[in-house]
Amino acid sequence: MKSVLLIMLLAAASAEIAFSHADAGMKSPGADQALPTSPKTGKGAGVIQRINLEKGVVTIKHGPLQGIVAPAMTMSFRVRDKAMLANLQPLQKVDFEISHEDGNYVITKIK
Repeated sequence: MKSVLLIMLLAAASAEIAFSHADAGMKSPGADQALPTSPKTGKGAGVIQRINLEKGVVTIKHGPLQGIVAPAMTMSFRVRDKAMLANLQPLQKVDFEISHEDGNYVITKIK
């Protein structure tokens, strides 16, 4: 019981020191370096599962996407232009490119 109380006191003291340094305007090492951001574009290949022409959405069972961190999975994507879906059919193999727009990945090219 004493060791748990001691650990809690040490953690609280460490937190107080860290907060006081932050309040004093002190920077931690590397604080002025930009954090890495996730990539905004990628490429993939897969098989079309479903197409929703009205919503401009295609569901693709794809392998790992190149350029972004995304494992193999089945996922629905909006397309930048609904006309891109006109010649596509379920079970068709496709190659596609995606871009991160408005918080979602959007297909910019598909063939």
